[in-house]
Amino acid sequence: MKDTRMIRTVSVVAIALTLAACQPSGQGEAAPSGQATLPSGDAMPATYDWYFTPHGGTGELDFGDGDWAEGISVFGLSCLPETKTVQMNWGREDAAVLTSGTATGTFRPAASVPTDHPVLTALKASGAIDVGLSGADMRLVAKDTGKAEITAFFDYCDKGIHPAYTPEAIAAAEAELAAAEAAQGTAAETAPAAEAPAEPAAPAGEAPKT
Repeated sequence: MKDTRMIRTVSVVAIALTLAACQPSGQGEAAPSGQATLPSGDAMPATYDWYFTPHGGTGELDFGDGDWAEGISVFGLSCLPETKTVQMNWGREDAAVLTSGTATGTFRPAASVPTDHPVLTALKASGAIDVGLSGADMRLVAKDTGKAEITAFFDYCDKGIHPAYTPEAIAAAEAELAAAEAAQGTAAETAPAAEAPAEPAAPAGEAPKT
């Protein structure tokens, strides 16, 4: 994972934890039970979800705003294809207690964890995970699109399946190309024909050319 992304994630989580510590009791918008929450206990921004990004051979699954390069990620998993192992990052150096469904475990950041660990298996099934940090907790809950991103990530980690090269993705790309070519052909057929330039008039007293 890039150092700049690590710094960005650390800063975001540190700010969120500071706000949580300073926020007076009873203020803020508490999240309904079962919904995603920030370390402060406030509702997670509505746009936050799980996003899978394969790049340079590495696959990354982040919970955040979806902007991989410059955006916000409050929790991330990464792997190499077909390794069946992931590394975790939550922007802090201390351990976290991760719980999904009835599975739970204590993990160090950047530790290698097999994809069939009960916590990760439950995450794949439910799309939700609770991140217990020192003095603050987060609940990360996938929307429908986020659940599909989780599935794509673990397919990449376990089977090396790149989402851009699945039969469905290839068929969609070919259909889009065919539609673009058809539209281009239609535009060419309907374009007005270019008129030939007119013959210049012959000078006075000179017979026209034949």
